[in-house]
Amino acid sequence: MVDTILVTSLGIYILFVLFFLTGLLRLKFSKKTIINWPTVSIVIAARNEEENLPDILQDLTQLDYPKQLLQIIVVDDRSTDKTWQLIEHFAELHSNIQGSRIEDKSTEMAPKKYALTQGIAQTDGKIILSTDADCRIPQGWVKSMVKTLENGVGISVGSSRIDIQKPSSFTHYQLVDFLALTTANAGAMGWGFFWTGSGQNLAYKRKTFNDIDGFNPVRDRISGDDIYLVQSIGKRYGCTFNTDPDSFIKTKPLLSITEFMNQRIRWSSNSRLAAKTDLFFLFFLFNAFLLNSTLLVGIFIPLSYSILPAVFGVKFVCDALVIYSGASKLHLAFPSIIFIFWTILQPIYIPFIGLAGLANRFKWKP
Repeated sequence: MVDTILVTSLGIYILFVLFFLTGLLRLKFSKKTIINWPTVSIVIAARNEEENLPDILQDLTQLDYPKQLLQIIVVDDRSTDKTWQLIEHFAELHSNIQGSRIEDKSTEMAPKKYALTQGIAQTDGKIILSTDADCRIPQGWVKSMVKTLENGVGISVGSSRIDIQKPSSFTHYQLVDFLALTTANAGAMGWGFFWTGSGQNLAYKRKTFNDIDGFNPVRDRISGDDIYLVQSIGKRYGCTFNTDPDSFIKTKPLLSITEFMNQRIRWSSNSRLAAKTDLFFLFFLFNAFLLNSTLLVGIFIPLSYSILPAVFGVKFVCDALVIYSGASKLHLAFPSIIFIFWTILQPIYIPFIGLAGLANRFKWKP
C-alpha cells in the first residue's frame, strides 16, 4: 500500500515539476515604453517597526518614479515603539509621504487588512503597490511593476527574496525554502494559474480592488491578504509574475527557528482558502504533503526499503530542477550543501507544517 502511494504521488510530483519548469519558460517581461505614467499609491502597514522603517523609507525617497504621480502612505497599526515618530519625521521632509495612525483595534476586520484598507482609502492613485516595512526596495521597483500592468492584467506579483547581507546557514536555508515557493508559484502563473503571491511585492489596479469589494469577503481571516488578492483579482482580470530584476525586493531573514516555523505554519493555514477557491492548487499541496508524509512513514516499514532510495532520488532530482531553475530566473545563488540539507528535511518539515497549519497552531501580532 505504501509503495503504491509512493509511486503514484511521485508520478504526479514529476508532472507538477514539468508544469512549473515549462511555465517558467513562458514568463516574459514587458519592455513596453510608457509615455504617460499613471498615478501610483504605495501602501505599507507597519506595527512596531522602528528598526526597519528608516531603511525602507529612505529607499522610497529614492525611487525613479515621477514624484508628482506618486503617493506613499505608511499606516501605523497601534505601534507601541517609535514607529509613528519616524513616519512623521519622513512626512515632514517629503511631500509625497504621509502617515495614518490606527489607535484602536478594529472589531470588524483583521488588523493588517484593516490597516491596508485604511491606507488605500486615503489615497487615490490608479495603481496600488504594497510591500512590508522590513523590506528593501530597488529604485526601479515602481516603474517595473507598473509596466507589467500595462498588458491589461489586474494584478502583478513581484519577486521577493531573503536578504543575505549577513550570510549564515540558517539565512541560506530560508532563501532556498522561499525560492521553492516562489518558483512553483511563478511557474504556475506562466500557465495562467494564479495561486498566491507575497504582500511584500504586489501591484494591482484600484478599480480591480474595488470590484472585488476590497478585503471585506475575507475580513475575519488573520492572514492570507496576499493569496486572496491574487486569486480574486487574477481570476477576473488576469495576473502576471514580474521577472524584471529592477522589481526584486529583499526582505530580512527571520532570526530564530521558532519564528521561521511560526511564519510557515501561518502560511500553511491559508490552504483552507485554497480548498474553497482553487482545487488545482489544493491538489498540488495535497500531493506534496502525501509524497513527503509517505516517505517519512516508509522509513519505519522494512518492506518499503527496496523502493525508498529510488523514490527519494527521483524527488531529489525534481527538487533540484525546480530550485536551480528558479535561482537562474531570479538571479540567486546559494551553497549547494544547503539545498541538499533542505531536501533531506522535506519529509519531516512538510507534514509537520501542513498539519500545524490546518490546526492554526501559529501566533500573530495582536
